[in-house]
Amino acid sequence: MSVFDKFLAGWSFRGSRPDYAAGDVLEVMVTGEDGGGHVARIGDSTLQIEGAPDDAINTRIIVDVESWDDSAHAGRATYRKTVGESAF
Repeated sequence: MSVFDKFLAGWSFRGSRPDYAAGDVLEVMVTGEDGGGHVARIGDSTLQIEGAPDDAINTRIIVDVESWDDSAHAGRATYRKTVGESAF
């Protein structure tokens, strides 16, 4: 094994389309509203969030993923609790 191979051991690229599964618990940033509901964008993926407070935009929240479509990189989640505000 070369020094270069040793240096790069364990490295991988992170994609812009993460995959989740029903039952996953995530901390996300609410980035806007879409059709009356709140939305979190994670890379090129989106989560529609049900039950978030009216003032949830630009806050960090914990959600439970209810469903996920791998081909569309979109899903639905349920609000659990607010954990912080935006850094900007």
